Amino acid sequence: MVKYIIKLLVVAGALLVAEHFVSGITVDSFWPTAVLAAFIFGLLNVTVKPILKILAFPITFISLGFFGLLINILVFWLITFVHGVTIDGFVPAMLGLIIVTIVSWVADIILK
Repeated sequence: MVKYIIKLLVVAGALLVAEHFVSGITVDSFWPTAVLAAFIFGLLNVTVKPILKILAFPITFISLGFFGLLINILVFWLITFVHGVTIDGFVPAMLGLIIVTIVSWVADIILK
């Protein structure tokens, strides 16, 4: 349980790092905006993303996995429904997703 809370806080911090390095992403504050956005992002990754990947498997197969990347960007963009988080387009969403993914990956390695 503690591992999941740490992971949540790391993703929230990664959102703030993405805001710092990518123009087009704004997050109002760490608490509660970034933490809530990280929670929603994790929830979407567990619920919506697998459904979209199953439904889009033929398109993903034909596009050699490129459509899977678009699904990941779409799921990341959905956190803009959290009040205080804005992502101003496709490129900022893609760059922000890359930053959050790298930071989460490093945190997973450290927490193991």
